[in-house]
Amino acid sequence: MLDFESTSRRCEIEGATILYNEAGDGPPLLCFHGGGAGANAWDNTKWNIDVLSKSFRVLLINLPGYGGSSHLEASPGESQEALFVRAICAVMDKLGIERANFYGTSMSAAAVIYLANKFPERVFKVILKSPAAGRNLLTVTPADGIEALNAFKEEPSREKMVRIMRLFVPNNDLLTEDMIELRYKSAMDARAMPQPRQQHAGNVDIRPVMEGLTVPVLLLWGHQDRMVPLDGALSALSMIPDIRVHIWGGGVGHFIEFERPAEFNRVVSDFLLH
Repeated sequence: MLDFESTSRRCEIEGATILYNEAGDGPPLLCFHGGGAGANAWDNTKWNIDVLSKSFRVLLINLPGYGGSSHLEASPGESQEALFVRAICAVMDKLGIERANFYGTSMSAAAVIYLANKFPERVFKVILKSPAAGRNLLTVTPADGIEALNAFKEEPSREKMVRIMRLFVPNNDLLTEDMIELRYKSAMDARAMPQPRQQHAGNVDIRPVMEGLTVPVLLLWGHQDRMVPLDGALSALSMIPDIRVHIWGGGVGHFIEFERPAEFNRVVSDFLLH
C-alpha cells in the first residue's frame, strides 16, 4: 500500500513551494482538493491512489495555501480561480506535463473548469465532484456545511471541526477520531502559515465558463451532500455541453472518494480509459 512519505514530492514555482504526492505511470491524472479548514490533497484522495496509479500517473496536488504548499502572490485583480490555474500550469510545465486529465472537487472544481475553458489543449478529460460553481435551485444558501466551515474560520475549535466532519460524512459510523484529528491539525497548521502580501481578488462567477467547456466531463455527487447540495448537479447538467452524471444514494455525502472508494475508482477509471 502506498504511503504519504514514499509518494511525497515538491516543486518550486514562481517563488512558491508546491507539495504533492505522486505514484504510477500512464496518462497524467491531476487531483486536487476542496476548500475550508484543513483541506489537503492527500487526505482527500489517498483512499484511491493505490488503484488509480495502476492505470495513471496520479498526482495529488496541494494548491497554494493548502496542505503545506506556500501561498502564491496574486497579481492585482487576479481571482482565486485564475491564481490556482496559474499555479497548476506552472507545476505542469515544471514536471514536463503537456496535457492531463483533471479531478476537481468542491472548491478546486471551479479552478479546473476555468483551466479547461481557457486552455483546452492541455486537457484530456475532466472529473468534477460537487463543484461549488452552480446555483442552488431547491435548497437554502449557504448550506449548513458551509456555515460550519465559516464558524470554524471565525473561531476555530476541535468541537467545531467535529461538526464539520459529521457534515462531510453523513454516515458517522465511517468517521474515526484519527480522521477528525488529522483534519484539525491540518487546519491549524494552515492558519499558522505566512500570508501573501497580495491576496487574490475573490471568486469569479464560473457559470458562464461552464457553458463554454469543450472537453468531456464526468460529474459526481452524493445525494446527502451537506456542503454543496445535490441540486447543483441540475445546474451543471443544464450548462456543460459534454457531460454525464453519476449520483450516489444510500446516504453518501461530500466525501465520495472515502465513502465509496471501490465504486469511485471504477467509475473514474471507466470514464478516463474509454
